[in-house]
Amino acid sequence: MFDISRVVFFGVDLHGHVNPTLGLIHKLVARGEEVIYYCSDPFRDKIEQTGAAFRSYQGLLSFGRHHGTGIETLLVFADFIMDKCRIIVEALREEIRELQPDYIIHDSFCLWGKELASGLRIPGISVFANFPFIDEMAYRDPAFFMEYVLLASEDPLYLKHKEQHDVYQKLMDKLSRVIGLKYGRPGLNVINDIFCSKEPLNLVFSSREFQIYEEVFDDSHLFCGYELYPREEPVDFPFEQLDGRPLIYVAFGTILHNLSELYQTCFDTLGDSEYQVVMSLGVQTDLSSIGPVPGNFIVRPYVPQLEILSRADAFITHGGANSIYESLCNAVPMIVLPQVFDEFMGALMVERAGAGIYLPHSHPSNEQLRETVDQVLENPFYHEQCQWIKRSFKSAGGLEYAVDRIIQYAKQKVCHE
Repeated sequence: MFDISRVVFFGVDLHGHVNPTLGLIHKLVARGEEVIYYCSDPFRDKIEQTGAAFRSYQGLLSFGRHHGTGIETLLVFADFIMDKCRIIVEALREEIRELQPDYIIHDSFCLWGKELASGLRIPGISVFANFPFIDEMAYRDPAFFMEYVLLASEDPLYLKHKEQHDVYQKLMDKLSRVIGLKYGRPGLNVINDIFCSKEPLNLVFSSREFQIYEEVFDDSHLFCGYELYPREEPVDFPFEQLDGRPLIYVAFGTILHNLSELYQTCFDTLGDSEYQVVMSLGVQTDLSSIGPVPGNFIVRPYVPQLEILSRADAFITHGGANSIYESLCNAVPMIVLPQVFDEFMGALMVERAGAGIYLPHSHPSNEQLRETVDQVLENPFYHEQCQWIKRSFKSAGGLEYAVDRIIQYAKQKVCHE
């Protein structure tokens, strides 16, 4: 028998990154592992509910959104991660050393987790809480990366070199040189090293059946499926008003809050229809900015998403990873209106899997939205495909399998040191 291990987990302070990790942390704690979870203060309660000990970044981390061209966004985000890595490693190096963890698990965006594990010569494990995108996918289909991940189809630099077969490689080489010179780290791979902080073991909360270009993911990537972890959400919601009509859930995440036009489109399209609609605005959206609420809508700043999805017939979503995976686990087909960055890849994954429809216009017309909603609700194909993906999540092995592999990997690597 192995002794109980102490584990440090480094997370990202976004709901879409924290929520997918809670089940894993709970399972590790249930196995007897001592888990210390670093995140920002607003996430303390939900992390402590798993049985993990919470540690605060003390204001050192604050993830958000950057709006700009795709290539600009990639450079800004890479610089953000590298800068945060430098700051956090310097601030926490001695604290982590004193904790003497046996291994470190970190979000794929937390390069500092990989750096600290390497510095302490202990096993490191990366977790893809978002949609996995690795460098090998771009080599498989460079145009897909440039146009659907970077959203660079109209970027002057891309248009200038679009016909060149090595335009992706030239871009990556240039970005690597810029970042390498600034941080004294030549030779870094922008995608795999910075955005994925890849390790010898990388957990993917999905199945190969749902993953785009799954064939390029080698055995270091453990697809363990997706499991819902119940969240205690003390939200006052009028469940008694749900009257049995087909239920549509509308939510565009917790970060974006300048979507009044899109909310109004939903009102105009679905108001006073045969459907009942639950809409989550996000806590930063002013309800008074979007006009009168139709009688068949229930609109709140925040709703208990898992409870609503368990009752919903369709989900109009921005396409964040957390929302898509939770929808699939409830076999709820989606209408995806991506707004930023990786949500466009999520929309494509949903469409390719037949689990919903991707609307490429972030602000569709009333007619487009209504036709798409009707199609998703009336054609059983979409629900059947959601059921198929849901089954693939279960057959991937689940969190128990993931914990088995984590513990096995960590102990074996220690034994081989």
